[in-house]
Amino acid sequence: MALTRHSRRATPGVLILALLWLVGINLRTVVLSVPPTLPALHHALALSYSAAGLLTSLPVLIMAVGAIPGAYLVSRVGARQAVTYGLALLAVGTALRGAFPNAAALFIFTVVLSLGIAVSQPAVPSLVQAWLPERIGRGIAIYTNGIFVGEVIAATVTLPFLLNPLGWQGALAIWALPAAMVLLLWLAFTPTMKTSPQIGAAWFPDWRSGPMLRIGLLMGTASIVYFGMNTWIPDTLDARHAHNLIPVTLGLLNFMQLPISLLLTIAADLLVGRRWPFVLAGLGSVVGVTGYILAPVETAPIWAGIAGAGSSMAFILNLGLPALMAPSEVARTTGLMLTIGYGAAFFGPAVGGFAWDWSGHFRLALLPMALGALAMIGLGVTLPRLSVRPPAQPAASPAGS
Repeated sequence: MALTRHSRRATPGVLILALLWLVGINLRTVVLSVPPTLPALHHALALSYSAAGLLTSLPVLIMAVGAIPGAYLVSRVGARQAVTYGLALLAVGTALRGAFPNAAALFIFTVVLSLGIAVSQPAVPSLVQAWLPERIGRGIAIYTNGIFVGEVIAATVTLPFLLNPLGWQGALAIWALPAAMVLLLWLAFTPTMKTSPQIGAAWFPDWRSGPMLRIGLLMGTASIVYFGMNTWIPDTLDARHAHNLIPVTLGLLNFMQLPISLLLTIAADLLVGRRWPFVLAGLGSVVGVTGYILAPVETAPIWAGIAGAGSSMAFILNLGLPALMAPSEVARTTGLMLTIGYGAAFFGPAVGGFAWDWSGHFRLALLPMALGALAMIGLGVTLPRLSVRPPAQPAASPAGS
């Protein structure tokens, strides 16, 4: 897909970065607000552990299934418009998810809001490339920083500040308000773009590409660790009679992503494409997940923080790889990577829940996360060698600076 400038006035680069950051925040608050409410959902809706694992991993599955259709949508209507549609689905699905006190509505509207995320995510790297061609690494890092900030906000605010006064329905539905506000800002301040759709090869991924399959699996390992830990920290701490540790443990798991993303905002262009950062991320994830499983429960927040740091490093660096591997086909390459990555991540929490129900041992719910962390090391070692410096970009930026 070719993008050309079509706005009377260039939007300042700082404003573009701020809007991408806000989009990133809202793509995760609506997902990560669910795990803190799981104990309440077990009681109110009689959800089993298997159903809880499915509920928290369902958005990941939809993100996987919808990534390639999302790339197709980008090729037809443009990346900016795709994000517009995505934010609209996000706001509507989130509002309705908490409007009905039954499990069926909870799952149905979780699918709707997840489709909004699936539509938006393949479009963002294309917008970064089009609007900020000389700052692609920084743009991706700031967008992912927004994702991490959204995860921290949802994980730390939902239980202590929203669940008790609003109940589980209000605690889930209220996240529609910031999503709707960001949609209005997006429509008002982002530059409009002309699109030149190139249907066919321009959007459908090359499934025969070994390197792309590998980086998709690498993203999958990071997502398994991160989403799996977010899913099972509340219930496993409940099982260990440490309910009071849930907010701080979830908080550190998500908060530790922030210093990593800030570091990569500065150094992303130097690290993207290298192998050793992925190996380091895998080692950190192994230490964090294993420590959480085996160490005394009082130390759970420390190990969760280490796992969050490792998985976030791999996620950020992985998201920058499509621009290096296929700079002319970022949307479809990102679609393939997200499909494989989130498809793999879907099975972590779900398999963990089935293992817990089957065995009666809560630690088995965390086994897929430990295996994913180990696989991250192996995939990092075998990552294709890539040029660390991004390809030359056009001198003029559609977004201005």
